[in-house]
Amino acid sequence: MDAKQVSTVYQVYPKSFQDSDGDGVGDLQGVISRLDYLSWLGVEMLWLNPVYVSPGYDNGYDVADYTRIDPLFGSMDDMDELIREARDRGIGIMMDIVANHTSHQHEWFLQSERDPEGAYGNFYIWCDTPNEWSSFFGGGTWTYSPIRGQYYFHAFAPEQPDLNWGNEQVRKEMAAVLAFWVERGVTGFRFDVIDLIGKDVHRKQWLDFPLMRRYLKDLVAQVDTSSLLLVGEAGGLTPNEILTLQRDGSLDVVFNFEVCALDEQAGQGKWKLAPFEPSRLKTTLDTWQRAFAVEGRNSLFWNNHDQPRVISRWYDDDERAAKMLAVLLYGLKGIPFLYQGEEVGMTNGMIATEEYQDIETLNYLRAGGTLDAVRMKGRDHARIPMAWGEGTDSFSTGTPWLRSAHDEAGRDVATMRSDKTSLLHLYRELIALRRTNRLLRDGAYELVPTEERLYVYRRIIDGEPPLLVVANLSQDTLPMPSGCGERLVSTEQVEAPMLRPYEAFICYNF
Repeated sequence: MDAKQVSTVYQVYPKSFQDSDGDGVGDLQGVISRLDYLSWLGVEMLWLNPVYVSPGYDNGYDVADYTRIDPLFGSMDDMDELIREARDRGIGIMMDIVANHTSHQHEWFLQSERDPEGAYGNFYIWCDTPNEWSSFFGGGTWTYSPIRGQYYFHAFAPEQPDLNWGNEQVRKEMAAVLAFWVERGVTGFRFDVIDLIGKDVHRKQWLDFPLMRRYLKDLVAQVDTSSLLLVGEAGGLTPNEILTLQRDGSLDVVFNFEVCALDEQAGQGKWKLAPFEPSRLKTTLDTWQRAFAVEGRNSLFWNNHDQPRVISRWYDDDERAAKMLAVLLYGLKGIPFLYQGEEVGMTNGMIATEEYQDIETLNYLRAGGTLDAVRMKGRDHARIPMAWGEGTDSFSTGTPWLRSAHDEAGRDVATMRSDKTSLLHLYRELIALRRTNRLLRDGAYELVPTEERLYVYRRIIDGEPPLLVVANLSQDTLPMPSGCGERLVSTEQVEAPMLRPYEAFICYNF
């Protein structure tokens, strides 16, 4: 399998996917036990959120050792077994690389704190007089170290000091981390908040693109990445900047979060909610499809571990809308990323106030934030344990680490696998179609003008009959667009003269 040509990446949040030992926390053996399911579904790459040694202030995004597995998840033998067993099923493993920052318990930081003149003294960003910047998790970005007698910078929590990417040795150490995992058989990397490595704290500039480009280019040049899928989380980049990185070979695809912000008040941050407007969804997707019309690739996703379920945020948990979003996403040009539970329509569910654990959410609530905003955008709602639906112990025989009143009314793998008309089977059909249909993989994108509630576009390759993707973004009944031929996949089992609420399909275009 060519990792750069995968048709679907499936994201596993290990803590919430499958527990194998009854401690209420998902683990690597749990993931291994579900590989046959992922193979049945048809995914070609599995993205693992961090499983490295970590004190867990930010659920693994505070890494204390990049080359050891946290005992919470298992051992390096378990990791090697996962890589091997996945490969035997034609599934690659993508590791999550937290490159912008480490844990304050990482040996690099401890050495930097103790010995400013030593080998690690300049591995982090230190100063005598901090500025007034605010961190993404609330509060300031500088914390005083009485050991060193200076302040260190952290874009997120104080337990997550930022690395100094201006130090060439930092880039060499991170390249060594990549090489370590490539040697073990990993075929992809997802770089967490990678745009932040180019910040200039002294000029108060969160993103200096030329700096970021140079640092990233230097990093990947030290590792053979020709057979790796390189994914970057970089919400601050423009399409032209993303294309530049793709031309450099530094990243194959970049996560852009403009779609995720459609239910936010512009410029007010994630917690300030705004009504969702389907017409803006259409406009935003079309803009990004056009930006990569000639070269480059889009990332295609609705949800991930940081982005709670859009069917709860946008569509009031309507399963018909979940099917429509599946067809819409798999018809677009780019690489689809499917987050665990999305294939069965998992929702945000309900979490008791005292059960929230995410550091970002807790800081927001302490600062007077509203529960309404948390129930839509709080990250814990993206991390509710996987709905396997095989009895009360389907995720764990113990008490799950994150508890919720999560009554999904049949939205689970066991129930949907036995129903050929279910959302799960629709995803399986779409994944298989994407793997085999050249138009969906490589065809050009062309918008078909329609009214704002309807999103219609073509996928085109010279010499082949074009495909038409039709999606009713609304709960209204709408006229059927012209040019609809034989359907390849549809949310509805029986065709009708009008488009039903949230109906969507892919068909030949005449």
